[in-house]
Amino acid sequence: MIVFRSQLDASRGEACPDPLTPARGVHRASCKPPRRMPGIPWLAWLCGRRAGPGAVPGDSSMAGTLEFSALSARSMVRWATRLLAVCALATLCACNAMKLGYQQGDHLAYWWIDHYVDVSDAQEPATKEAIARFFAWHRKTQLPEITAVLTKVKGEVNQPLDAAAVREMQEASRRFARESFDYAVPDLAQMLLTLTPEQVKRMEDKLAESNAKYRRKFMSGSDRKQEDARFDKIMDYAKLVYGSFSDEQERQIRAAMGPTMQGAPARYEERLNRQREWLALVHKVADANPKPSVAEVEAMLHSYGDHWQKPPDNRARRWEAYNEAGIALTVTIANLTTPQQKAHAVQRFQGWIDDTRSLAREGQRGNAQAAN
Repeated sequence: MIVFRSQLDASRGEACPDPLTPARGVHRASCKPPRRMPGIPWLAWLCGRRAGPGAVPGDSSMAGTLEFSALSARSMVRWATRLLAVCALATLCACNAMKLGYQQGDHLAYWWIDHYVDVSDAQEPATKEAIARFFAWHRKTQLPEITAVLTKVKGEVNQPLDAAAVREMQEASRRFARESFDYAVPDLAQMLLTLTPEQVKRMEDKLAESNAKYRRKFMSGSDRKQEDARFDKIMDYAKLVYGSFSDEQERQIRAAMGPTMQGAPARYEERLNRQREWLALVHKVADANPKPSVAEVEAMLHSYGDHWQKPPDNRARRWEAYNEAGIALTVTIANLTTPQQKAHAVQRFQGWIDDTRSLAREGQRGNAQAAN
């Protein structure tokens, strides 16, 4: 089951050449990370080169469906939540470096936020404190729940899959997403109230860049080129869970992609709609004089979260049709797999379960040490 997936991308000050290894004599907390991501493949993924804040859950037809168990944190939090803390969570299980990524999540989250808004010196302390709070909360409350879901999916991954099971996993992913978003709302509201016009413009520019990259990769060239790009991404997720696929399996998966390809324009339009709604919210806060209260901004964010999880009626039908196509493709892929591939998936899930348990224990030890 590829079920959870989800997508995370400093001008002033001295730059650390590598986010995990600061230069000698340079204190990490006082250095601005470089604008370009370092040349470490898993870290590039972890920090979100694959998508930007306005993206809908999952960048492939399978993202909002198959990836939950493997990548719950990644599917779970989109632009608004990530603005506070979730770069590392976004691809929590996307690679073998899950634990390392999660342990470095606070640095990577700050990096991602700075990429989109260029955090000022005045904003930096509050931003880092918000990130630290989020990760402490997530370790304590979310990791045990994620472990439970992963354990459930592990017990089912070697059985035939139906659409109802995929929807159940998807709902769990959405629940994690909303809980994380709601936790982040107070800190996010505070940050929005401090954004400058220059930072808002930077956010708009970065979203436009992200959309241009998306169009070049998935919506340009011949129909065959677009299909190839989507197929490659789908197979990335499938192989993450099940390992390698035969040529015949890949042929059947490609043949089943028709509905997801037909729904691709609607998916992109929903991506744009969510970005427009987000930027309208940002401008409503940043451009207001006098500024709205924190409570008013929090209410705006909760409304945005409602539309993020369930688009308004005029958009919901097209989005649901695309989502159902993704669920159907997920079922097709899962039920094409061999006993050996299913065994690979069981081992993969056990590895993620072990990692989430280990990370939760680390959090408990850290809390105990802090109490002493």
